[in-house]
Amino acid sequence: MTEKEVFVRFDLKADDIPTFTEKLIASHKAHLDNFVAIPAADVKPDTLRALAEQDMNFATNVSSATFPYHMSSDKAVREAGAEAENTFEKYMVEVGQREDVFNQLEAFEKRINDDKDLKATLTPEEIRYVQRELRDFRRQGLSLPKEKRERLVEVKKRLAELCTKYSQCLNEDDTKHSFTKEELEGMPDDYISSLSKDGDSKYFVSLKYPDVVPLMQKCKVEATRKRMDFLNQSKCQEHNVGLFQEALTLRKELATLLGYSTYADYKLEVKMAKTSKTVFDFMDDMKVRLKPYAEKERAHLIELKKKEKEARGEDFDNNLNSWDMQYYHTLQRETEYNVKDELISEYFPLPKVIDGLLEIYQQILGLKFVEAPTLPVWHEECRPYAVYNNNMPGQEEKLLGHFWLDLHPRLGKFGHAAVFPLQPRGKRADKTVQLPACAMLCNFTKPTADKPSLLKFEEVVTFFHEFGHCMHGLCTEVDVAFFSGTNVEGDFVEAPSQMLENWCYQEAALALLSGHFQDNTKPLPAELRESLVKAKNVDTGMMNLRQLFFASFDMTCHSQKEGDAEINSGETWAKLRKEITLIDQPKDTNPSANFGHLMGGYEAGYYGYMYSEVFSADMFSVFEASSGGVLDKEIGKRYRECILAPGGTVDGLDMVKNFLGREPNNAAFLKHIGLTA
Repeated sequence: MTEKEVFVRFDLKADDIPTFTEKLIASHKAHLDNFVAIPAADVKPDTLRALAEQDMNFATNVSSATFPYHMSSDKAVREAGAEAENTFEKYMVEVGQREDVFNQLEAFEKRINDDKDLKATLTPEEIRYVQRELRDFRRQGLSLPKEKRERLVEVKKRLAELCTKYSQCLNEDDTKHSFTKEELEGMPDDYISSLSKDGDSKYFVSLKYPDVVPLMQKCKVEATRKRMDFLNQSKCQEHNVGLFQEALTLRKELATLLGYSTYADYKLEVKMAKTSKTVFDFMDDMKVRLKPYAEKERAHLIELKKKEKEARGEDFDNNLNSWDMQYYHTLQRETEYNVKDELISEYFPLPKVIDGLLEIYQQILGLKFVEAPTLPVWHEECRPYAVYNNNMPGQEEKLLGHFWLDLHPRLGKFGHAAVFPLQPRGKRADKTVQLPACAMLCNFTKPTADKPSLLKFEEVVTFFHEFGHCMHGLCTEVDVAFFSGTNVEGDFVEAPSQMLENWCYQEAALALLSGHFQDNTKPLPAELRESLVKAKNVDTGMMNLRQLFFASFDMTCHSQKEGDAEINSGETWAKLRKEITLIDQPKDTNPSANFGHLMGGYEAGYYGYMYSEVFSADMFSVFEASSGGVLDKEIGKRYRECILAPGGTVDGLDMVKNFLGREPNNAAFLKHIGLTA
């Protein structure tokens, strides 16, 4: 692979980005102007293909200007990228109001429907592209009177601005608190040594994943956990709560302007679930199934807490607090299921996990990954790869695309784990193909002087999940970039990645993934693997109700109708958390300030994480039943062809049915989370 196959840029400086953004928007606008200037009768299939190609080029170049916002080490570049993202979102609001483009496409669709010969010159994918573009235009309010349309544009532009400011605050947050070594009792020496020091006797703990998550799981000092829990739950609170509240008000207004009862109804119309009723019914059913489990689990964890408090000679409050849940869940896994997280992590050094993960994906999907050191990078820690077809019956070895791994935390970098599509796949008018590219940003613990980065098992699962998104983007075989990779229904997009998480628990996969950091030839011992499998669904009621709580908060916030009183996000969060998870929300905290999904495109969509698990578990059941084992290449080939290759050219439900050869059901999902049907 050579640099000429990578069209996204990583070299833009802070001063370059505004000019680049301005020129890109002017160029895109000019192409749309040229498109509408063509007499309707003269619009041909090649005209449509040229339009799709320009949209593909635009998406790639937008990545060049906005991706630095998430990954650059230079604050000025991040700020310029954030401003560019806001500018592009506002511009796309204007594009969505271009009645001339809509009319041109609508006239072309009518000609397609009236002229069989013209229709025959288009592929089903190209016809679907016209249909989807028109659907999206209609959802932008083009049928509204001028005054309402103008207000709709104002609302959408303000929403884009709010979302950018909200996520900027989260990315730039550098909250930390210092503790003595005694206040960090229970934390391993490696953890302590990884912390920056505050003077001679104290250590700073930040809200970054490698700091706060292990502390909440392992620190024996309740006051320390309580303090960090408060800081985490109140992160960006002063800045972001107001932004979130304003966004809710504007989204309700947007739905009303467009003629929808609620914003959730507007968003769900184009998803698998289709209606709010479907989502609420799904969530209510799961709450009823899970609550009896959760009540028993909570009582058991409180009893575990009582015993520990007695042993330590500390007061016992007969309650499971917000800062207790992860700690006693971890303690239960260790004492009752013999899950030894620190020992297990010694068998998952990051270099070994990377090699094993790549090998597993290569086997299942018939791929070959090759490091590509000549490709451009944005940081010295980035590792670029090329992806080729390999060992796939009936297919030649050919380049499919490329990806970058950026796996350790930095100040200002995106703070969680996610895959960023950088350039979509699509066919150009000259029949050549632009190959897809994506970047995976994670925040795994950095290596130390004497040890590599050692992953917790849950981080291995996260790695598998996010890499699944990479594969969804890179195994796509679409011709129209509009449908490339993960451009599928929002409540299906997680299913392919969730399905691939299951390999982390399989013996054959763990033999490839694990190897002690001092001797990679020694994989995870059988007794440790068995402890992980047995503990997979420990506290399944409480853990899954936590996910349902997030989804319920999301749906409640976005199900407000015109005339309803403004929702109080803090009060709503606290009320729903207690009702659903059986745990009180700490006073004076409002985590709507740091629930990034709801200001980053997942609003009225968080339910999709659990909803899509129904399909992912059903799909994995096919691998489980295979006589060739979970690494069966033939089933992997079918999975790639039916689920990954189509992108958005096929509806999610149809893709699942094509792979399963039947209608999906929830039996495998209920078994997967430890419930009976």
